[in-house]
Amino acid sequence: MQFVFGDIVVDTEQVKLTKGAMQIECEPRVFDLMVYFCLHPAEAISREELITHVWDGRIVSDAAVNRAVGELRKIIEDDPSSPQWIKTVSKVGYKLTVTPEVLTNKATISNNLQTPTNTVNTSVITNKAIWISLILLFIIVWIYLQITKSGLDKTRLIITERQPLTTSVGSAFNPFYHEKSNTLLYLYRSSLNANAQIYLKQEPSIPITNDDYYYTDVVYADTGYVFASRVNNLQQRQCEIVKIELDSQKVDSILGCGEGNISQIVYDNSNNRLVYQYRPSISEPYALYSYQLDTGRKIQITHPQQRGNNTGDYVFALSPDNQKLAIVEYLGDGIDDIKIVDINNNKTSISLPFINNVFGLVWRTNDQIIASNNDGLYEFSVKELSVNKIEMNDQYGRLAIGAGKSILTEWSRTTINIFRYSNNGTFKHPMTASRGANTNPTLGNSSNIMAFLSDRTGKKQIYIQDENKPEVIATFDGEIEYVDVMAWSPDDDILVASINNRLFAYSLNNKSWQALAQQYKKVHYVSFVGQTIMFSAEVDGQWNIWQLDLRNDEIVQVTKKGGYSVQGEGRLIYFTKFNHDGLYKLDLTSGEESKVIDAYPIVGWRHWQLRGNSIYYLQGKQYFVIDINSGNRQALKNFDDEKPNRCHLSFRQDLLACEHVEFRTSNIWQLKWL
Repeated sequence: MQFVFGDIVVDTEQVKLTKGAMQIECEPRVFDLMVYFCLHPAEAISREELITHVWDGRIVSDAAVNRAVGELRKIIEDDPSSPQWIKTVSKVGYKLTVTPEVLTNKATISNNLQTPTNTVNTSVITNKAIWISLILLFIIVWIYLQITKSGLDKTRLIITERQPLTTSVGSAFNPFYHEKSNTLLYLYRSSLNANAQIYLKQEPSIPITNDDYYYTDVVYADTGYVFASRVNNLQQRQCEIVKIELDSQKVDSILGCGEGNISQIVYDNSNNRLVYQYRPSISEPYALYSYQLDTGRKIQITHPQQRGNNTGDYVFALSPDNQKLAIVEYLGDGIDDIKIVDINNNKTSISLPFINNVFGLVWRTNDQIIASNNDGLYEFSVKELSVNKIEMNDQYGRLAIGAGKSILTEWSRTTINIFRYSNNGTFKHPMTASRGANTNPTLGNSSNIMAFLSDRTGKKQIYIQDENKPEVIATFDGEIEYVDVMAWSPDDDILVASINNRLFAYSLNNKSWQALAQQYKKVHYVSFVGQTIMFSAEVDGQWNIWQLDLRNDEIVQVTKKGGYSVQGEGRLIYFTKFNHDGLYKLDLTSGEESKVIDAYPIVGWRHWQLRGNSIYYLQGKQYFVIDINSGNRQALKNFDDEKPNRCHLSFRQDLLACEHVEFRTSNIWQLKWL
């Protein structure tokens, strides 16, 4: 059967899509999407219906549907930014604007000949076919000559096949394939509460470890043992690297890899050494070190920039010839750099802007690097110093080279919604309901209005949910990469937020955002203290608290000895520090500073809240309240499942809004290339 509209033909029997007589390659899911639109022309089709029928009811995000529709528009539309055929239907989904003509493959030519209004000269068809064939032949020859000339036939990555290697319920991630022994190792977490353990891929897969540690990476050595990094728990994250014998499963600790770490490791088998990430504390950037296994010698390879909360060299990969390291360094406001470092002399030969938020990095050849982030898959040519997109897809995670011509990756799906709890945890009720990630709940100071971040439409947007009113989008001019913290004014008429490291305020009356304190390029925490805005910003490498008076736009520095998250009322403010444990109190009149909670961890900077004369905070899986005046502490709630990333208490202190992961799964997939 063929569906024909405009110059587009959708052939369901040959699984072929043509536009203007040119066949167009597309993913099977995109082709199925096109067929479903053709079967339901001129109908407003919801994303839920598409997920049910095109994705066979699998759990996928609205973003995945939006991205597939975007790919289809690129294929069939003359101008994808102003689509003619597939229109967006507000608050519903999409629809095909035309009813295609339906033809059977065998009857297509005869039907055209029999219909007077569609009479076609067969000689014209033949001549057109000849010309099209000649043009296609010319293009193929030209491409072949260019490829032969440049050598790109050996480097250009074209994915031809995808298949899952694991199908477990739970999360399988961080694959590592050892070609010589045909061994696939990966990490597996059976549930949200379980520790990640090392598994060996067989039929069925078998666990290599079963202990109380949380494993973060694993590599295979040639002599029947593996190296792995692990932490004692996900709160303290005391990191160590261990050696595990596969036969006996005996575990020997080799060395520590720092505090607050989730360390990646690689094994250089030609020199019998490990390369790993290390930082002495959570407030310092990752640097790369090598460890000689036979002598115990440790050498620092990289020296990332020491700036504020810079995460430093956060992902890296060793080249196939064991000579070079590809390293991505976080640069804050700018685009992250990719660095090529000679592992034998620690000299950097290449350093240039790359892409941000890299999840996976792997060398395909000694001259080509493949990378993934939350936008898709990329390739970097070391010779040409160029970055090219391979595929736009938000499902990619860590990468590894697989068997033959293939790449291994993890594809994951996560659904996060916001739930309201009573302050004693006696009831739980959903406040959001979508397949996306709904995060950063922020309740008002005089009402139960709530702002939150969601990617349900395919891009991150800030939503405002007022009591007994439909939720609305606080439309932001530009792309939101991340939101650190949001806070309401005392009257709940202004929402202030740290968006992409900058300070912004949204007016409910004007329904618009305004940039504030534009001279500060690194802003993380924001809050209202009376009618002023307090925020943390990094200036000259130090994080401190600053105060903005909205009446005259005057900004003054509040703390001198460090400050990161801040809340307050009147002359007293409470704050955490970037590089010291503890929750502090500062009297703005006298300048006297003291500790309120002595052992409050640095990583808890976003998990506490001031309401009245009490401080509410999340520590581990428990939610506590401490009376400021008496110092008495009381546990309010224990989270039996996974600890929420964020909670926020209402102004009456009678309900708690918390993020809750409803669904999370990931599996290892193999992507084959030409």
